[in-house]
Amino acid sequence: MESIQEAPRSRVAWPIPAVYAALAVTSLATAGIHFAVMGEHFREYAAFGIFFSVVAWFQALWALGIVVAPTRAVIALGLAVNAAVVAIWIVSRTAGLPVGPEPGIAEPASFLDVLSTVLEIAIVAVTAALLVRGRSAATSGGARKGLLLVGGLAVALVVLTTVAVASAPEEHGHGEDEHAQHATAATGPGITHTDLGEGRDLQTLIEGPAGATQVHLTFFDADGGALPVRSVEVTGVHHGEEVTIPFDRFEPGHWATTADLESGEWAFQVHAHAPDDEEISATVEATVP
Repeated sequence: MESIQEAPRSRVAWPIPAVYAALAVTSLATAGIHFAVMGEHFREYAAFGIFFSVVAWFQALWALGIVVAPTRAVIALGLAVNAAVVAIWIVSRTAGLPVGPEPGIAEPASFLDVLSTVLEIAIVAVTAALLVRGRSAATSGGARKGLLLVGGLAVALVVLTTVAVASAPEEHGHGEDEHAQHATAATGPGITHTDLGEGRDLQTLIEGPAGATQVHLTFFDADGGALPVRSVEVTGVHHGEEVTIPFDRFEPGHWATTADLESGEWAFQVHAHAPDDEEISATVEATVP
């Protein structure tokens, strides 16, 4: 097996092989995504924020390292770290992480984190090929063609990451400001409150037309903060007919869905589990416009 040529320590060999430049651009894109969501994760759980901070800085510095000194050690380190990040993401979107404010609860996937994961998988695949095939994998292809490919990749990633980061709050349904607005609204069109006992409250917000009705369930503890229920099951009753309505978790205590509901009076039978596995049941009567 042909080994990858070690870059001189005193200077960088130019022009940079296209594959290293492409890896650097891709790693910078993933770092930018992690920097963009770092603050949100610090507010959610400090350990998550620290993790995203470490990953973001590693990916940014590794982008520099793969250009300045693309040694086997640097390539292998990039492969290992990105593979670990991908594995953690898969667990968080399937079984749920064993730590955090809601251990064991699977997180919903969004375009932003899916994009980051796809890019990390690409880094893993390319670095693996470099380690297996050696220097020939890094130097194949013409310089002009490689430059054009890297430039096109850079433009595409700039557009994709910008769109993904800019649309992230909308994609999750509601950002933190709107969630706070829901939390403080005592009354209003489409809003009902249900006493859950022990000072806890379930706020239901129904908006939008029949056929594409948005239903938001926000659980509050006795102090007015989010009650991070572990699961939610909802059955809608309309004219004597029962309909199972799936809900997705968007934030701790905030579950929502867009459902095909007919206009009229509805009774929503809500069954949830609190963090301590206590079962919470409530019936919410509301009107769908």
